[in-house]
Amino acid sequence: MKRIGIIHYSAPKKEIGGVEIIIDDHIRFLSNMGHKISLIYGSGGGLKNKNITEYQIPSLSSNGPEVIKVQKNIFKNKDVTKDFIELKNNIKKELIRILSKLDVCIVHNIPSMPFNFAATAAINEITEEIKIKFIFWLHDSILLREEWNEDFHKFPYSLLHYKDKNIIFITPTDFRAKQFSELPEQFRIPSMNVIPNGVDIEEYIKIDETTKLLLRKLGISFEDFIIVTPVRVTPRKNIELALYVLDQLRHFIDTQTLAIKLLITGPPDHQARKQGKDYLKWLHEKMKDLYLKKNVIFCHDIVSFEREYENGGVKKWSVADVYNIADLIFIPSKEEGFGLPVIEAGAARKPIFCSRIPPFKELIKDDIEGDMFDLVEDPRDIAFRIYKLFITNKVENNFNNVVKNFNWETIINEKLIPLL
Repeated sequence: MKRIGIIHYSAPKKEIGGVEIIIDDHIRFLSNMGHKISLIYGSGGGLKNKNITEYQIPSLSSNGPEVIKVQKNIFKNKDVTKDFIELKNNIKKELIRILSKLDVCIVHNIPSMPFNFAATAAINEITEEIKIKFIFWLHDSILLREEWNEDFHKFPYSLLHYKDKNIIFITPTDFRAKQFSELPEQFRIPSMNVIPNGVDIEEYIKIDETTKLLLRKLGISFEDFIIVTPVRVTPRKNIELALYVLDQLRHFIDTQTLAIKLLITGPPDHQARKQGKDYLKWLHEKMKDLYLKKNVIFCHDIVSFEREYENGGVKKWSVADVYNIADLIFIPSKEEGFGLPVIEAGAARKPIFCSRIPPFKELIKDDIEGDMFDLVEDPRDIAFRIYKLFITNKVENNFNNVVKNFNWETIINEKLIPLL
């Protein structure tokens, strides 16, 4: 059995995001197989699985006061600063103490994102100084974003996509791998292993009393037409399109006999802005303009990636619970790194309606049933197609194909274990 390190800015269970959910799944399956896991992070943590040791290094975080100060200084100076070197060396010292006892280390996104360059630099140096295998699992990269500009060839961006003979690269889709292979030479990663994200099938096929409690908590019923948009509240998720489509759907469905509800599960990105305003506040203004206040529910306060209990009662429901009460999964994103909600919808046997962007096209091509729309398509046309989908059952094959291709147990055994 292997001694495996997993590093990220933040970790489950106290921190929730797409990468944290994937880390949680990896740890659960790998630790149950007998591998010894060292979970290393800046903020969050709190897993209780067997075979796990947690190491919190606050300076790995993306939002600690010291990290924010260093980031601000290097962006201002566009060069190495004294406090940057000190922070990098401190992180490096802590990591070497832990990693030197391991066989392999998986690093999520720190090598490709701009949230803590001291941590990026420390990990880059460590890959050359200790003799263990490194896996850089790149779900995303700032270098692939529209914000690309000439400064990305300079410090600190020059620290990103570091390459060494001890590093294996993984990304979740062929589309992402192609993007990495087409970057300028300095950042190009010509050969990446593609390992898709997956789901724990059993979580998505149950409706029990706890799931029913969620309906009551939200003030909805199975008689309603429930649309779930399982995304974070940030502009690239394009939630406003969901509002426009919901508004148009009311013209096709008799709302006197069938209420339409839109549930948005992800937490808000408090730094995200739209037209100069906080994005969540901007969405609430749109809802008011469209008279949708009674139709839209932001449920991030009561939804986590798995159930949480307190004093004998339910404190938070799981994302799987929300899928289980849905009639339709609607994903209007302008950009995604993988598109895990498409896989989750298939596992929950729910119809999928999503934007025609490369990651979704790749998943739909891989034998997942789904309907797609162009981002420039009129919301009324999208709404009419959803109306037709409401009376058409396309979901049975989804479950079988997700079990076959996107079950974490299969993915980890067939794709990840050979790389370890």
